[in-house]
Formats: sequence, structure tokens, C-alpha cells
Amino acid sequence: MLRTAVLILLLISLKVLSQEVKVPEVTFPIEIIAQKQEKKPFLLPPEKLKIGEKLQIKLFVEDVKPIPPYDVKPPVLNFKKPSSFLGIPEENALMSDAIDDFLNGRYFFAKEKLEKLIKKYPDVPFISDAYYLLGLVYSNLGEEKNALKTFIKGCSQNVTSKSKDYSCLIGAVFSFKFHSIQKAEQLLKNVDITDDNTLFWHSVVFALQDKPQQAFELLKDTKCENLDINFINYCRYMKGYILFANHKFDKALKIINQIQTPEYYRHLLLLKGFSYLNLGKYPEASAYFQKFLEGYGSVEKISDYAIYGLGIIDINYNRIKEALEKAGILESRDKNLAQNLYIKVAEELADRNDFETAFVILQRSAKAGNIYIDYLRKKLAITAYNTGNYRYAFLMFKEIDTPLFNLYAGYSLLKMKRPVEAKEYFEKTVRLSETEETKEKALKYLSDIYFRLKQFKEYLLTVKKIKQFDPEYASDLLGWYFFVKKEYKKAFQAFKDPYMKAVSAFNGDILDQAYKIIKDRKDRKSRFLLAYIYLKQENLEKAREILKELSKEKDKIGEEAGYLYAYSYFSEGNYKKAAEEFWDYAKKHRDTALGRQAILRMADSYYNLGEIDKARQIYRKFIQKYSNTPEAIDAAYQLTVLEMKGSTGNIAQQIESFIKKYPNYPFVNLLKIQLADHYLENKNFEKAEQIYRQVIQQDVKESDYAFYKLGYLYYQKGEKDKAIKILEDYLKKFPKGEFSINAKSLLVKAYQEKGDLDKAIAVLKTLPDTDENRFKLAVLYYKKGDLFEAKNYFEDIYTRFPKYRNDIAYYLGKIQLEQGYTDMALKYFEEATGGSDYHHVAESYFLLGVIHQKNGNLEDALNNFINVVYLYPEAKEFVIKARLKAAEIMKESGQKKEAACMLKPIKDEEIEQKLKEKFQELLKGLPECS
Repeated sequence: MLRTAVLILLLISLKVLSQEVKVPEVTFPIEIIAQKQEKKPFLLPPEKLKIGEKLQIKLFVEDVKPIPPYDVKPPVLNFKKPSSFLGIPEENALMSDAIDDFLNGRYFFAKEKLEKLIKKYPDVPFISDAYYLLGLVYSNLGEEKNALKTFIKGCSQNVTSKSKDYSCLIGAVFSFKFHSIQKAEQLLKNVDITDDNTLFWHSVVFALQDKPQQAFELLKDTKCENLDINFINYCRYMKGYILFANHKFDKALKIINQIQTPEYYRHLLLLKGFSYLNLGKYPEASAYFQKFLEGYGSVEKISDYAIYGLGIIDINYNRIKEALEKAGILESRDKNLAQNLYIKVAEELADRNDFETAFVILQRSAKAGNIYIDYLRKKLAITAYNTGNYRYAFLMFKEIDTPLFNLYAGYSLLKMKRPVEAKEYFEKTVRLSETEETKEKALKYLSDIYFRLKQFKEYLLTVKKIKQFDPEYASDLLGWYFFVKKEYKKAFQAFKDPYMKAVSAFNGDILDQAYKIIKDRKDRKSRFLLAYIYLKQENLEKAREILKELSKEKDKIGEEAGYLYAYSYFSEGNYKKAAEEFWDYAKKHRDTALGRQAILRMADSYYNLGEIDKARQIYRKFIQKYSNTPEAIDAAYQLTVLEMKGSTGNIAQQIESFIKKYPNYPFVNLLKIQLADHYLENKNFEKAEQIYRQVIQQDVKESDYAFYKLGYLYYQKGEKDKAIKILEDYLKKFPKGEFSINAKSLLVKAYQEKGDLDKAIAVLKTLPDTDENRFKLAVLYYKKGDLFEAKNYFEDIYTRFPKYRNDIAYYLGKIQLEQGYTDMALKYFEEATGGSDYHHVAESYFLLGVIHQKNGNLEDALNNFINVVYLYPEAKEFVIKARLKAAEIMKESGQKKEAACMLKPIKDEEIEQKLKEKFQELLKGLPECS
């Protein structure tokens, strides 16, 4: 097809009528394409992913069991005295006197009589009373272990009586005091009566076994006031504790506020503090946490929870710095609480869309411990995505490998413009997802990718599946299939979207239907289509009215409408008016694609008016001003094609034809190098090289560029030696050439890839002294092994170059480590873990582990090795080494099964001999991992 005004409307398409450009001895058609072109809008992956379920506030009852019933006294039963006369029978007399002694506080006398009775008369009918009474005596004398033994014996009597049941019940209470929960549970099973007292103590068993839900089910309907008076206080404490553990904070407060005894005061302060905290009553919560720390200090482990609670309150009051300080305090006291608090800070920052800081805090929390490792991996991956670090996010998403995170992996790949790989993850999501929402999203993205890749069979199958979830969306997808196949009438039937339905009708020549759909719509897109309809109906007056109105807005439609308005005059042969309108348009839209096209159309108009010299002048000025734009090629081509009887072929053929016929054209060398660039872009190296060399030999203005591009051509071909020779020759000939910086930068890359680091450094030093070039120099010195120079450069830009600060910290850490300064290396590697290079971060964690292990900080070392294993699985070299190191620490600390499981994944890996020997050595004495 001819290239001149034929190239008009690269952005607009409409075939209304045919007009001719009349020039001396030349005529050829100008046409506007008959169909309105539209591109299917593709689903963009979300800019931000939701953090999802948040970490629960950690309640102290998760780690701190309830206080045993230390203050619970055994109830005194109403004992019936057996009858006796003058000490006969003796057993009756012993029991009767023992009861009197007990009731009058003569416990030693009671003890003596009861011990004699039980030993001499073990089968008396009131034996269970004797055992229970003796247990009471021991208890009052402070001999609690003897009391427990006695209650247990009383419980084992083969009788049915209240005293036997109470021996079992109080035996259980005393077993709780001595932390024998299993024994308490056995004793309670021997109690025959089922009342509120028994149910309460069964619930205590569940509470002390960390089963708060079962405890709640037993206790929820129990009123403490209905229990034995000795049990009421403990019941209130335990009921408050159980309600709290079941997150029923308001009910827990009502109960524990009734407790007066100091026995439970420490727990009560935290129970109240965390209850108010979870109810959002922060001043009250803060008061109780402060009261705890003022009363008990921060020495005991339970005080960590008061510090933690105050940290949570800081977060809610936006005191992020104070919350982080408390998390730092907790790191050396309770790593799990510290990690939880760091994560809560990160969640708050993410809620405020400060994902970059959240990402840093999450990485910091990863160092605190590994209890939340799975949760952290997900949050780190999502936060990395939200900061735009899509590669990092993708690597983590794919390792998490759940349907939802496979969907997110697909999003990341789309963000990286890798749709073919994204397709695999969306397909996997569809195949494995159990939720309709996730499956529907994956299917919609899949349909987009199949459409882009023109895999229409898969596209149509996917559309069929989408129809189950969203029939209207599926109909529009089917419409796009017919539209791209140019089956416009079928597309018209399929589309639900009114605009695309109208466009399909327009392209299918069902103008009345297109007009009917669009005529009353007020949106700009629809109004623009209405102008197309009027143009196709040759109703130019109505078309221009709409186009002029639309052109007033500064958007894409406004630009296109203004251009088409001017072109409507050109299309009807009113070239004078067209020239005026194109000039007005070009002034309004300077340096835009259509603005440049308008200048060329203006020249076309002058040609058609017979003002050839004026048109030529416009073309030449255009070429000079826009020498590096595609429109300049069009202008040069148009200037020539209008002087010859037509031409055919693609861009390359047309330019070649032009150059051959007009070798002395003023801008022929510009066209030559543009042609050479075209060949180079399409990897036709031979033709590109031929043209570049031809321009170089002519020693013209464009020779500078051609010489540089010749070196670039050989670099692209992979012939590094030839590229280096050409680039060196270029710099000799053009030491201050326009492309000397480009040539030097490429030469540095070529030398580096050839391993000639000295030459790479020498050339790099001649480039502008920027921070970025200093960073490159530092890296080259490091690779060369010149640590002194590398360190000088790195330290120079460390504080001045924040963009690469984490990466610089990685190199400085390596240098300090190699020079034996492990403390400084530790500092730098801590900072390097916030870097963007996945493998550098993984190595930094590994080296942190090595340093901590060497310093004897085995827990910190283990945490860092575990971070490498689970957070950076792609960094296989360090994962294997980290597994070996972690297993070594586990084995030494007696965690043999854990060590075996840490080593198991290495079993089938191909690893170097030295590591294999270490692996075999570690396996000795370890059990199987099951």
C-alpha cells in the first residue's frame, strides 16, 4: 500500500469515501478505513493485594496456665458421731472423740485417734468419714502431702458415701496444687455425685490441659455462688480465665471484677488489661498494664505480656516508634511476643498503604523467631508485591503453592510482562481451587492471556467455564472473539456491552442498529462513534459538530476527534480549509504523534492545492526537526513518492528503493541508518552491518552513530572480541563523539563479560563521576579481589546513595567478613536483609547465621538458617548449606528428629563432595524423619 496520506489515522480508522491527491503527473488514492478498530481491554492485575487475615492479639493465657487452687480449703462435712459408752466399742469412741477434737481445734489429738482407728479398724462402716476427717486434719496442720495421700485412700474405699466422694473431689483439688493434672482427672472420675461442684472441677481439668473450649462448655451455665463456699473465689477466677481464653472479654470482666483475694492479683491485672484491650478500651487497658509493671516490675516472664499489651496500645494510638521500641525490648525476652508485635506494626503500616516500611518491619520480624514462619512468608510476599517488587513476590508466592497464592503468582508475572508463564499459574489455580471466587478470577485472567496469544480454542473453553459464574461477562468475551475474527454480525449478537455492540453493528454495516444504540448516550466514547456513523453516512455537517465538541477536551478522544475534524475537510477536497485546520491542530498538539501527522497532512493539502514548493519546504523542515521519529521517514518518503509514479512493498523495500533512486538526497544517510536500525531490530545483522559500514566510510555526520551501532551489532551477535575492537576504534576516532558515553558503557559491559576487569575499570573511570558509576566501580573492584579499593568506593557512596544502600551493605558485609571483622559484618548483613536482590538477601541471612553460630548465639543462628530455608527456597546453594548448618545445631542441642527432617530434602540433591561428606556425617545417630 502507498505510504503518504495512506498512513493517516494510524490511530483512527474509518472508510467513508475515496479522494485523490492531485500532484503534477501523479495521482493516488487516499482512503479512510471502513471499520472502527477497537482493542480488547485486558484485565490488569490488582495494584495492591489485601494483607488478608490479621494476626490475633496474643493472649497471655496461651502461654501461662491458670493458677492452681492454692487457697482452696477442703469443706468440713457434717460428720455423724457413732455412739459409745465408757469408751466401748473402741472404734466408735475413737471416731466420736476425733470429731470433737477436730471441731475444737485439737488437731494433733484428732490425728492420733484417726490414725489408730484406720490402722486397727479398717472395715468400720464409717471408714470413709474417718479418711476424709483425717485429710482435713492434715490439711489444717499444713501437712498437705499427707492430706493428699489420705484423700486418695479415702477415694479408693469400696463404699458409697458423701465423704468418699469428697475425698475424691478434694484429692483432685490437692493434686492440682501439686500439678498432677492426670491424677486429678482420675480422682474426679471416681466421684459418684454429679453436681455443680463436680462439673466445676472437671472444667478446671480442661483449663489446665489447655482446652479452654471444653472447659467453657462445662462451666458456662454454672453460677459460682451455688458452689461450696470454699470454692466460690477460685470458681470466679477460673470462670473469668476461661471466658477470657474463649475471647468473651466483656463477660470475663464482670466475673473477675468480683474477686477480692490477692492470690490471683497478678493474673487479674493482665486479664483485665487484655480484656479492655480487646474491647478497644485503651486507657483502661493501659492503666492495668502500667499497674502490673509498677507492682511487679519487668523481671518475671509474665511481665513480658504487660510490655506487649502496651505495644499493641501504641500501635492503636499511632505511636509506631514506641511500639517498635517495645518489640526490640521483647526480642531478648520473648521472641514470639516480639515477632507478633513486629507483625502487628507491619499490619498497621500496610493498612496505611506504607508497604515499603511494612516490608522492612516484616523482614525484621523474621529475625526474631520462627513461630509465625508460614504467616510471615505470606505477608512478606504480599507486601513485596504491594511495593512493586514483583520478582521477589513471585518467587515466594510460587513456593507457598496454594490456589490463592498461585493466583497471586500469576498477578506478579503479569506485572513483569510474562503472560505465558502467568498462564501456567492461572491454570493451576483453576485446577486446584476449591473456592468459586478464586477460580472465577483465574479464569478471567486466563481468558485474557489466551486471547492475547491467539489460542482461541482454549479461549472459548474458558469462556464456557466463566459463563457458570458471570454470564454477562462471558457474553462480552464471546463478542470479542467474533469481533477479532471480523464476524461483526455475530459479535453484535453476543456483546452485552452497549458500546461494543454498537461498534460491531457499525463494522457489520448495520448502521441503523448502531445508531439506535448510541444516539442518546452522552459518554465521549459513544459520541465519537456517532461521529463515525455520520461520516460513513456522508453527513459531514453533523459529524463535524460532534468532532468539534469532542476536540475541546484534552484526552485521547479529544486528540483523535480534532484530527478527524481537520481530515473531514481534506476528504471532501476542501484542501485550503484542511491546511488551515491541520495547522491549527498541529500548534495545539505539538510533538504528539497526531500533531506530527497533521503537519504532513498540511503538506499534502498544499500539494493538492498545487503549492509544491511550500509543501516541500514543510517536509524538509519536518525531517530536520523530527529526524529520529518514524514520522520523519514518512515525510522523506512522501517527499519522494509524490514525485514518482507509485511504489510498493514494506518499509525497508520502500526506503531501499528511495535510496537507490535518489542517492544524493540531503537526508539519505539519515534514512540509511534508520534502515540499518530496522534490520538490526529484526536481527538481519548482515544487511545492517553493510549499511553501517557504508555510512562510516563516507565520513559524514551520521558516521559517529553508525560506528557506535556497528559495535553494538557485534555485541548483540555475541561476538564480544569484535565488538570490543570496533568500540575501541570508535573512541580513537571520536574521543568526544556524540555517542562516546554509550560506547564506553557498552565497552565496560563487554570487558566485564570477557573477564578483563582491569580494562573494564579503566574505561569506567573515564565515564562521568556519578554515584551509580562509583557503585559499578566498587562492584568491579570487589569482583577483582581488590577489597581495599572496593571498600573505599562502597563506603564513599554508602550514605549518599540510598537507592543501593542495602546492596552496598551486602558487599561491605562480605568485605568485613573476609577481613575478619565479624561484628561490623553482622551490622552490614542485618541491613542487607532489606535488599531487593533475592539471592543477596538469602546469602546475608546465611552469613548472619554463620556469624551467630561462631559467636555461640545458637538460637539466633538457627533462626537465620531457617529463614534461608523457608523464605528463600530459590537460592538453592544457600538453602542446602543452611539446612546442614541448622541440622548441626539441632543435633547438638538434642533435637535429633528435627535435625533428621531438616536434612531429608537434601537426600536426593546433587551437591558437591565436601557438603555431601558433611551431610553423611550429620546423618549418623539420627532417627528417620517421619
